[in-house]
Amino acid sequence: MAGFTVVGEAVQGDFLAAVGSGFGTDLTWEFETAVGTVTVVPDVVRPHLAVVARLPADVPTGPHWLRLRSAGVLTDRIPVDVTARPPSTVRVLYSGEPKPRPYTVVFVGNPAIQSEAGDAFTPDPVLTDRAGYHAVVAYCLRNILTEAEDVLRADGTDGRLRIVSVFDPTLGAEEGNSLAHELAPNLMETRRAGLVSFLARFGEVADMVFVVHGSTTHNRATAWFTTDDNRPDDPTFTYDGQTRRHGRFPRIPGSCTIPTSVNTTGMTALHEFGHAASDFTNGMITDLYHDVTGGVPVNKKVRTQAGGPVPGTFATYDGTVFAADPDRDGIGPYPPTWSSYHPELTDATRPNLMDDYWQSPDTPRNCRLDRLTYAWLRDRLRAKLDR
Repeated sequence: MAGFTVVGEAVQGDFLAAVGSGFGTDLTWEFETAVGTVTVVPDVVRPHLAVVARLPADVPTGPHWLRLRSAGVLTDRIPVDVTARPPSTVRVLYSGEPKPRPYTVVFVGNPAIQSEAGDAFTPDPVLTDRAGYHAVVAYCLRNILTEAEDVLRADGTDGRLRIVSVFDPTLGAEEGNSLAHELAPNLMETRRAGLVSFLARFGEVADMVFVVHGSTTHNRATAWFTTDDNRPDDPTFTYDGQTRRHGRFPRIPGSCTIPTSVNTTGMTALHEFGHAASDFTNGMITDLYHDVTGGVPVNKKVRTQAGGPVPGTFATYDGTVFAADPDRDGIGPYPPTWSSYHPELTDATRPNLMDDYWQSPDTPRNCRLDRLTYAWLRDRLRAKLDR
């Protein structure tokens, strides 16, 4: 390990991130004072980034020397002052590439929930559950950055992302503060039309927004695709001979809801990211666990008749032919009433990440995207990262 820096102030009960290189998964932080050392295990570790979801009160306030340990190797120590002031409203966990518009992922504690009927706004319990919010952010970061599916970390992609938390417990339960809407019977959707203006209040522009909420009745996660700000100079691609674009900038960011009660053994965060990072116009990454389709899907097609033969080829993307999956990703044959079918898997021993990953023979955390969706999404992310 080389040297490292700490991002922002060290505050008890708040996020704390360290940035450097060569961090191992066994990384620990050592806070030293004249009376002893407190060891803290970060919640998320990547080679360039380590995040503690909430700096524990075991680390006393006052001046410390901080050093990191991994594989028995210690870094040089740096001075850190720990305080007990209120946690930050806006906390940058990682600054991403030094450019005007790095690809930005924002986590938001939702202030207010719109009722199913749309006629009432109630306080979101998450704003009184700071610990639950921080735990969900940590889960999401582990889920999208450290599990088997590497679409967001291959070739160091995650080292280019900007990651931000916004949590403002002073906001009231009113329409302008509401980012979540109940859907029957138990779903929560983002109020995507208000995302841009809400984040602008905090000086943030996002490509992807995770809206964290505390509802116990509408706790099934959902996502909305991105709406790109399509421009003539955006990179093009061909899909089955049709020319489309990988938009470099979003007009409305992709978004999803994640409840504080999320089952952390699953792949909810990355599954919903897959939806949200795709685009309404140029390609939608859709759910594969039902037969419904529509719009402009990347990863689902329809046979001429339900239960008919699955074609050998699924699609041709930028001149590369991608095969179809004849057996619905190891879950079993497609139901006889289905007409839809999917692309060939990356890992044929487990369900597709966009399908019912809970049916994995070992753990959902080992599920991957199919080959076509992986290639398409990597290119789409690259278009935005390279802007």
